[in-house]
Amino acid sequence: MPKIVDHEARRRDFIDAAYQSILEDGLARTTIRAVARRAGYTTGALVHYFKDKDELIRHVLEENGKQVRLRMQEARSAAQGRRALREVMLEALPTNRVSGASWRIWLALWYHSEETAAMRREERRRYTEWIGRLSEILEECVALGELRATADLSREARSLVALVDGIGVQYLMNNGRLAAREVTAMLDAYLEKLFD
Repeated sequence: MPKIVDHEARRRDFIDAAYQSILEDGLARTTIRAVARRAGYTTGALVHYFKDKDELIRHVLEENGKQVRLRMQEARSAAQGRRALREVMLEALPTNRVSGASWRIWLALWYHSEETAAMRREERRRYTEWIGRLSEILEECVALGELRATADLSREARSLVALVDGIGVQYLMNNGRLAAREVTAMLDAYLEKLFD
């Protein structure tokens, strides 16, 4: 009787192994062979599901993006206006082990986007989505009277994204030694000026 293979579970094994490899070894040392070995399969089995490293990395980034979006959606549904903005941004910042890991994966996208058009498109798509999410919350802040109606919401959304990127890069450059309270304090100081 032929062995029944759960293809979705096997794909998941490879994606999880690649995720761990990127976190522990970095993108440059994450190879098809290393990922297959970590997942407990042969290289031939992996390339049956992912034609090359680029495709595998795109799937890792997609999965990581789903997790971040879910956390943001949960934060968004629990609050509105200024409070929602703060909570959503905290989900984007490296304040714990999970979000710190997300930053390492996001950095891999930045690095990898220099090499392939598909990754550049993915990076642009994610930034467009992120700016759109923040713009929507800022519009709500105006509607609630928390933010002045004359504010340039598009510019403010881009500035908030730049703030998050800057803090995330500082976190990574300090090998994750930027404390959650420091990250939160930087965000709160910026929001205090924005809503002044």
